[in-house]
Amino acid sequence: MQVSKKQFSGYFETYYRQLCLHALHFMGNSEDAEDVVQEIFVHLWDKRERLDTVSSVKSYLYKAVRNNCLTRIRDAKPTTSIDRIPPDQLLLEEEQEERAEMEARIWKMIDELPERRRQIFLMAKRDGMSYKEIAEKTGLTVKTIENHIFRAMQSLRSKDFKAYLFFFA
Repeated sequence: MQVSKKQFSGYFETYYRQLCLHALHFMGNSEDAEDVVQEIFVHLWDKRERLDTVSSVKSYLYKAVRNNCLTRIRDAKPTTSIDRIPPDQLLLEEEQEERAEMEARIWKMIDELPERRRQIFLMAKRDGMSYKEIAEKTGLTVKTIENHIFRAMQSLRSKDFKAYLFFFA
């Protein structure tokens, strides 16, 4: 049985952001992470007639993203063998999924911030801009930027303290 466009769209809407965050840990930048995830979804669409043989689409997608990332990293630069990576730096598959789910929760909370506060928060935390750079770009004062960041962090901390600590502590 072939997966319908509606089912496929559901998979995309449900897992795209989580998978991008998962890939980001491997790839180091959001553009490469998105490329990996988009490639996986294209592959998934091409193989949709065989998707009913997959017991868990979620697990399949996470494994595919991880494998694609590792392949890209391996092919991009001859670096340290995986045997040389300390075992405590390798995450088990369940830990990777748990981490991705926690990332999805934090992104959902970030999405729920007021528009301006979310913009400023992402400029600081995701893009690594200084408060002064954000102030120059937005036309706000540095003090206003500090206030927005403080309130965003306060909001995230109050909604899910465990996720907050995981990312910001």
